[in-house]
Amino acid sequence: MRACGIIAEFDPFHNGHKYLIEQARDEGNTHVAVIMSGNAVQRGTPAFYDKVYRAERAVDNGADIVLELPAPYSCQSAEIFARAGVTALAALGKGVIRHLVFGSEIPDTNLILKAADVADKLKDSKTVKQYIQQGDSYPLALAKACEQEFGSEVAAVFSTPNSTLALEYCRALKTSAPWISPLAVKRVGAAHDSTDDRDGFASASLLREMLRIGEDVSQYMPAFTKDFYIPDLADSIFRYRLLSADKQELLSLPDMNDAIAQKVLKAAAGDFSTAAEMLSACKSKDITSARLRRMALHVVLGVKREDIVPLPFVRILAFNKRGSEILSAGEHILPIDTSLKRLEDTSPQAARVSLLERRAGALRAIGTKKGSVINEYRRDIRMR
Repeated sequence: MRACGIIAEFDPFHNGHKYLIEQARDEGNTHVAVIMSGNAVQRGTPAFYDKVYRAERAVDNGADIVLELPAPYSCQSAEIFARAGVTALAALGKGVIRHLVFGSEIPDTNLILKAADVADKLKDSKTVKQYIQQGDSYPLALAKACEQEFGSEVAAVFSTPNSTLALEYCRALKTSAPWISPLAVKRVGAAHDSTDDRDGFASASLLREMLRIGEDVSQYMPAFTKDFYIPDLADSIFRYRLLSADKQELLSLPDMNDAIAQKVLKAAAGDFSTAAEMLSACKSKDITSARLRRMALHVVLGVKREDIVPLPFVRILAFNKRGSEILSAGEHILPIDTSLKRLEDTSPQAARVSLLERRAGALRAIGTKKGSVINEYRRDIRMR
């Protein structure tokens, strides 16, 4: 067995994701394990599609096992998202996963590794702090400092979404799973968040919009359903929580500071008809829209700064026979199971993570046309 890992959201699962799995196998990997976001995603919203549906589509199209990255880790900055994803892969056992395969606009693995080292060196540098003081966001400040001190070639890694996430994977591998080697695959087709399609590939952002307005997506996706999350249906929940949160509650959130809290409180006193409008009023050069959406989701779910503890367990969402071979290949570092009840009974931290993930599931369900909440304890997860 030669197993590799992929960290993804698959929201929705499309041709680009299928291509990535195929490329992972073309590199000689016989087994593919995927760590996938659960009911909440990194862009700061509930997942568009149900997590088990996404996991099953992945297994139907080349993956062997899909393991959940639960809230609150799935709706965090690239650094925390990557670190938790790598921890989940490592939990399968030392040496089980040999490579972490990821799509990147820059497919030069060595260059991404170099950028990861640069990010460590620049993390608390005076140059980065100077750019932040000038109003740049931390990612932008890091990119500018890198270009100034290490040149444009390395700085290019900081300028695109997938390559930026890739360097965070490399940083996490170095500290949490040094036996796993990174392997970059050239991202094909439409760019991240692109509104155009290209050669049978479309971005997840475009596909979500096409599905919302009822357009045909069959040429871009192996399978799809009309049971998806619609932000407008859950907007009143977001507005209420943003309007009712006080400064103390805001400051207890992850990745929050006094400046952002003040902006949110000021916006709450304004006249906005949607949560999106309210968050837009808080946006500035140094505060990205994604960061604000994650903040709003944290308020709704009740995620606190102290909830960002080391990942306490890994839940199986879908698997096949080769997936079971991955599970039996090594000694698990964390509890791994299909049963949420057995997993949450392993520790107080596990119970807390389970609660937050279930809240995210309820919120996602409210935002669908069906509106019915799935009982996570009764999920029937069997070998496919």
